[in-house]
Amino acid sequence: MIHLQIPLWLYLKHFSSPKPVGYGLFAGFDLNSDRLNVVVVSEDGEIIANKTWRYSDVTRPGFPKGKARALRLNALSQALNFLSRIGVDYVIFEDLFLVKKRKFTRSKSGNRKVSRFAKKQLLTHGVIKALRLCFNVVLVNPKGTTNSEDHDKVMREKGFDRHTASAYLIALKGLEVIKNNE
Repeated sequence: MIHLQIPLWLYLKHFSSPKPVGYGLFAGFDLNSDRLNVVVVSEDGEIIANKTWRYSDVTRPGFPKGKARALRLNALSQALNFLSRIGVDYVIFEDLFLVKKRKFTRSKSGNRKVSRFAKKQLLTHGVIKALRLCFNVVLVNPKGTTNSEDHDKVMREKGFDRHTASAYLIALKGLEVIKNNE
């Protein structure tokens, strides 16, 4: 077996897909141990689409680690392919590298879900795949997207579950970052 490392720019140069025609849409991702939520918004913050990919078996006791990894990465790839078909230009992920510690709960199943979640691996795969599909990638601070007054307000007003509301808030944060950098 040979292990070869090549620079990311060289990999993207030769393996990227042609740039699809975009419509100026923004997609916010909420990555969790048992599901992946995506919300697509326009420049005004209007919701265009939302979708959830579930892989809840991966947090079961005794579930093979390799199979869990394959299911998570496959769901992320399906989500990015879905976004390229509907004309998204910007993909916004929560910057999971900022979350250093894992908060363990009193629940055994909650602890298992948190400890078996390979957040860095999932985020790295998502960013590289998004760059290969010629998306503009933005990482935002996840603070305030899960437990905040804005989060509760979005859940009530839009009728979203907590993870879809987080994806929506991530998309709005990314939209704000992009507008401030222009």
